[in-house]
Amino acid sequence: MTRQELNLAIYEGTTDKVLWQPRLETWIGDRMRWNTMPDRFKGMSNFDIYDELRCSIRYAASAGIVHERSRDDVVTTEEQHPDHSVSTVRTPSGEIRTVHRDLWHEGQRVNHRITEYPVTTVADLRVVIDLVERQHFSANVETFERAAATMGHRGEPTMFLSSSGFTELIKNWCGLENAYYLLYDHRAEVEEYLEACDRRDDRLIDAALQLPCRVYNLGDHATNEFTPPPILERYLMPRWQRIADRLHAAGRYVHSHWDGNSKTMLPYLKDTRLDAVESLTPFPQCDMTLEEIQEATGDMVVLDLIPALFFLPSYPLQDLLDFTRRVIDMFAPRLILGISDEISQVGEIERVEAITELVDEVCGLAA
Repeated sequence: MTRQELNLAIYEGTTDKVLWQPRLETWIGDRMRWNTMPDRFKGMSNFDIYDELRCSIRYAASAGIVHERSRDDVVTTEEQHPDHSVSTVRTPSGEIRTVHRDLWHEGQRVNHRITEYPVTTVADLRVVIDLVERQHFSANVETFERAAATMGHRGEPTMFLSSSGFTELIKNWCGLENAYYLLYDHRAEVEEYLEACDRRDDRLIDAALQLPCRVYNLGDHATNEFTPPPILERYLMPRWQRIADRLHAAGRYVHSHWDGNSKTMLPYLKDTRLDAVESLTPFPQCDMTLEEIQEATGDMVVLDLIPALFFLPSYPLQDLLDFTRRVIDMFAPRLILGISDEISQVGEIERVEAITELVDEVCGLAA
C-alpha cells in the first residue's frame, strides 16, 4: 500500500495502519533560505527530503483554485519604510489601512506582523464586506492534476478552503480584542459580514467540487480564545455542519484546523459533522490531555497530536518516543500522525526520522 492509498484508507476506515505525515515545510524553508541545510539534504527538493525521511506529505497539491475579483475598481498601494510597511486598499465603499512591523536580517525580511489592524469602525467593515463580495473562484483541473501527479504516491492531495469569517475577522481585520468590541457594539453589521463570508465559502466550494480532490481543509485556527463556546455555537458550528453536509453529499472528506488551547471546544467536536480535526495540541504544549482528546473525537480521524515542543533538544528523545507510542496505541487506526502544528525552525530533524523508525516497528510504513 502506498502512502497515498493509506491516507485515503484512513478516512474510509478500511485499514489498521497509521500514516506518518509531519509538516516539514517551515524547517525546510528556513534551511534553504539561510543556506544551513545539513549536508545530508543539500541539493534536495522538498519531495526528496520527505522521501529520505520516509514521511507522507499533506499539502503539496493544494492547487487548481483560481482566485478572481469582480470589477477592477479596487486600488491597492504599498509603502515600505525601514521598520514598517503600510498597505492601503480603496474601494467605492471607502478605504482601509494596515500597518505591519517589519524585522530584517541580512537584507531579508524575517517577520511581518500587523501592528495596526484595518478595521476599527463599521465604515471600515463595510469596505471588507465589499472586498469579500468581490471574491470569486474558478477551477483549473489541469493545474490540480499536474500538482497531484507530482505529489504522486506520497499522500492523498488535500485542498485548502477558507478560514471561518469569524477567525478571519480576528486574524486579518480587527485583532482579537477589537473583534469582540465590534461584535458587542455592532452585532448586526458583523453578522452581515459573516453572511458575506458564508456566500464566499459557497462560491469557493462550487469551484473546489469541480476538482477531483477528495480531502479538504478549513484553516479555521479555532481556539478557546478565538472561538469560545458562545461564538462556536452561534457562528462556527452551523458553518461546519453546512460545509460538511455539502462535501459529504459529493463524496468528499473535510477537516478543520484547531490549534492552540482548545479544551473548552472539545465537547462540540462530534456535533460538527466533520470527518477529522487537524492539529489538536496536547499537554505539555497546550491545555488538553490525550485522554480528553480521545473522548472528544470518538471515531473521527485525528491529524497530528505530537506537540512540536518534543522536537526541541531540551526534551529527551525518549519522552518523544514514549509519547508517540501512546498516541498510536490510543488513536490508531483513525490516526494521521503528525506534529502539532509543525516542526519549528529550531526543531531537530533527526527526531522525525526516529518516529519514522518507531512507526515502522509498530505497524509498518507505507511505501
